[in-house]
Amino acid sequence: MEFRSTARRITMYAFVLIIVYALLALVTPYETLFMGLILGTAFSILNLYVTYTQVKRVSNSALQGTKFAFGTATRIVIAVICILTAVSFPDLFNLAGALIGLMSTYAIIMIEPVFHIKRLQ
Repeated sequence: MEFRSTARRITMYAFVLIIVYALLALVTPYETLFMGLILGTAFSILNLYVTYTQVKRVSNSALQGTKFAFGTATRIVIAVICILTAVSFPDLFNLAGALIGLMSTYAIIMIEPVFHIKRLQ
């Protein structure tokens, strides 16, 4: 299925980002910023997984003609937990980094087709 391969590719890119952030946290004085980015990106991957399962559920429901619901509330709860974690531990996580990290998979989703088009040519 196309959704599965796309979700795997985006997850792989997000994990590469986490590794880069971890290395930057070790070698720069901005440890809390990069730890916030790691936290936000990890929760962003979780949101991507929730979105992936919802897409599967919606596509199956559409094929079967049954009703379905979108997982917006779940994704909002995940984002709130991430932000509460960053706010609760300000000496470990930067709030701005966590917010940017939460958007990382969405940025990857928007940038990734450029590389996919290059691969097709």
